[in-house]
Amino acid sequence: MSLIQNPELLLAFILAFSVVSFGFIFYTVITKSPSYLLWEDLSPDNTIPIISQRLLGVFFFGLSSLVVIQFVLHAPPADFGVSLPNSKTFLWLLILSVVIIPMNYFNAKSPENLSQYPQIRKAEWSTSLLALSSLSWVAYLFAYEFMFRGFLLFASIPILGIWPSIILNTALYSLVHIPKGNKETLGAIPFGILISYLSIETGTFWLAFFVHIVLALSNEWFSIAAHPQICLKRNPK
Repeated sequence: MSLIQNPELLLAFILAFSVVSFGFIFYTVITKSPSYLLWEDLSPDNTIPIISQRLLGVFFFGLSSLVVIQFVLHAPPADFGVSLPNSKTFLWLLILSVVIIPMNYFNAKSPENLSQYPQIRKAEWSTSLLALSSLSWVAYLFAYEFMFRGFLLFASIPILGIWPSIILNTALYSLVHIPKGNKETLGAIPFGILISYLSIETGTFWLAFFVHIVLALSNEWFSIAAHPQICLKRNPK
């Protein structure tokens, strides 16, 4: 059936692409603005800027996608990968976690990794700060993957087909990693292809979300443990 006969499909794709494009433009403009960067001077350990960046991501990536789906397209979120996780989801999560966790463990001590992670550079991490950072990661990555491997990916397939949709998704995903350096930008390519393909195989964005949590949190926790100038201490009773 032609796109002329299904203008809703084309509109969904255009809006999904727009949410990703403008979402990252606004997110970047705000977080790189001089007034925003003043927060870094007020928070030398980077706690306030990093937590606020993740919350901004929740707004620009997750809430914007949900608003467009619900109030512009009037479509059920299930049309864009928001369905219950299935047995395939948890099987692939187990397989990928077995690879990701040891990889992050051995990579954590590298100077390149420790120069960037943990993103919050507080010398002493309390358990409450660890919990706050972890929860902010979960909220951010939910919004991030809902936009990328939910809205954009599943809106692209009826228009572009499976592999062009995976290529588009991975290209944009890799581009947004450019500020983090060449290693993460290039690493986002195989990861993006794999996680996009598995999202289609499982019919949901949940696998991408769960795997990204394992990737981000294990890296942060191993980096805290490996960093010579950072320690974790219990909150006083």
